[in-house]
Amino acid sequence: MRVLHTADWHLGQRFFERDRFEEHGLFLDFLIDTIVAEEIDLLVLAGDVFDTANPPREAERLYYDFLRRLVDLKCCQSVIVGGNHDSAPHLDAPARFLEGSGIHVVGAFPDNLDDAFFEFEGCCVAAVPYLRDRDVRKAVAGESIDDLEARTKAGILECYSRMAEFAEQRREGRVVIATGHLTAVGGTLSDSERTVHIGNLGSIAANQFPKTFDYVALGHLHVPQAVGGRETIRYSGSPIPLSFGEAKTQKQVRILEITEESVEQREVFIPVFRRLIRLKGDVDGLRRALGEIEIKDGELMPWLELSVKGAEVLGTINAELRELASEKGARVLKVSVERAQVSTGDLFDGQTDVGIDELKPVDVFSKRIESYEGTLDKEVLVQCFQSLLSEVEEGDRK
Repeated sequence: MRVLHTADWHLGQRFFERDRFEEHGLFLDFLIDTIVAEEIDLLVLAGDVFDTANPPREAERLYYDFLRRLVDLKCCQSVIVGGNHDSAPHLDAPARFLEGSGIHVVGAFPDNLDDAFFEFEGCCVAAVPYLRDRDVRKAVAGESIDDLEARTKAGILECYSRMAEFAEQRREGRVVIATGHLTAVGGTLSDSERTVHIGNLGSIAANQFPKTFDYVALGHLHVPQAVGGRETIRYSGSPIPLSFGEAKTQKQVRILEITEESVEQREVFIPVFRRLIRLKGDVDGLRRALGEIEIKDGELMPWLELSVKGAEVLGTINAELRELASEKGARVLKVSVERAQVSTGDLFDGQTDVGIDELKPVDVFSKRIESYEGTLDKEVLVQCFQSLLSEVEEGDRK
């Protein structure tokens, strides 16, 4: 039996107010082709199908069109779990209908474990989605941040322990795969993750996952990686770079070859559909670099981030650099100034191309906390903000 592990599609993501539908469409074409070529029997999608709880119509069209094509193959079933960016009710709404076509969806963790456990010929899947506060703990008035963190982690571990016990009773000699959408201790973050929101609260170590699980298919972190040196506990990563910081990350999906209670795995690299390019230097250096950009036939227009060293007046230089990029078939999305000394009061370090609508609350808070000089511990403030943001976002998803 062959299983394909993917995660963090973030369909509907806006990148500096530009959509990613073209790139995501090409990825989904690639995924269908890979499922056919590799003779995949089961697709496991570990959360963050969408980028927001209320995705745009085109994002939903991409999702359901992909599921239709998957069903038409008549060779591959799927298990899809919700992530922190997804609306659990939104994912769960068509779950009963989709199940008849071999598509098993778990948006929210169910009360009945039967509804999160799926049995196939060569493996079983304990489908654990992103675990929200209500899934793992009850609110306690006046509890400290430390108590909240401890009870959240304990609740997550209890959930996995229950699923492991349930799986052990039903595995019948088969491999057990668990899913998860969380931060595992030691995981490498990129700058596209909401690093405040996914801080230490609710993060668990690789050795805390029950040994019943032969493979843990994780989502949430966008860099593909094994966790804590455990090759069987892995993030597949996002299929396209979701920030300029991920531009050099080789994106991939994982393929598991399951035979007689053993799991062998390998990666299949995803093509780069659109290059995200970071360029730094003085004005003359950037002029030269832009002049050397070459666009391949059929390539989507590259998007650029420029960091200009030493420029005190950016206006005319900004326009000139954008025009040079446009002449080469590329588009500059962001220009910033890199000075030798930057005032801590300059919240966004001289960036002149960032509108307030392009920023998230965590972006603002992260920058502000860098220059905080008060008496409270920064980690306490981060965890308080994290908890409040979680409550607000949870309210938005209801």
